[in-house]
Amino acid sequence: MRLSEFLVLAWCAVALVVSLRLPLPAPQRMRVITACLGLGAVVRLGAALPPEGLAGVVRNLLPGLYVLAAYRIAGHFFLAPDERLEAWLTRVDHAVLGPAHPEHWLRGQPWLLGLLELAYLSVYPMLPLGMWAAWSAGGHAAVDRYWQLVFPAEATSYLALAWLQARPPRALEPWTRDLQARSAIRVANEFVLSQGSHLMNTIPSGHAAGAVAVALAVASLGASAASAFAVLATVICVATVVGRYHFLVDTVLGAVVAAAWWGLWRAWGGH
Repeated sequence: MRLSEFLVLAWCAVALVVSLRLPLPAPQRMRVITACLGLGAVVRLGAALPPEGLAGVVRNLLPGLYVLAAYRIAGHFFLAPDERLEAWLTRVDHAVLGPAHPEHWLRGQPWLLGLLELAYLSVYPMLPLGMWAAWSAGGHAAVDRYWQLVFPAEATSYLALAWLQARPPRALEPWTRDLQARSAIRVANEFVLSQGSHLMNTIPSGHAAGAVAVALAVASLGASAASAFAVLATVICVATVVGRYHFLVDTVLGAVVAAAWWGLWRAWGGH
């Protein structure tokens, strides 16, 4: 079993323990337990795939699905929004961004909105593309090291939903409803979220943590496209705040989580 696969099993174990400690309704707790056991079983099956050929490609890509599964599992931890936390996050945004707050200028910049919405959407293909860049740089061993950083960075952010429970700013700021009329890509993002998201805010931002982790992993593994991934990660982080998918604090913490895991990853010999 690869270390990256073991880390997914470890996350499942932690999530299961958290579900037992939280005051969750019994059906909600059972969904977490069942999903964790199911994900663990899939990981064990995936770890049995041979590393070469088509099976090897599937095994290399599976951790991207494990990221999505962790996100969905964490959604079951949500009980009710913490309105004081939401108010604090909103105050920080207005205090730090000031006149640069998206509410003051974004509706008059449809081209910029479209560009940032495209960046936000690009985080989904960014993970498998980063895996491909890692494989190109060092084969299956590099792919394992890649997921050793990317999965924990994303999954740690999701796990925090057990304690930090808030709605995303787009659900709290009525002015954002007009953005769909100004960008078809915004409509696409909202559709993806309505179909695949638990619609709650993750603090730290999983988008930011994942994008930064991918960029750091690709750069550390010596992939030739490292600079492109770095630029994309930066734009994705900006897009999370400007599009009101996340508060500024969420995005900053997401980048910090990725950097922290990167430090541990390097200590484990991930470079």
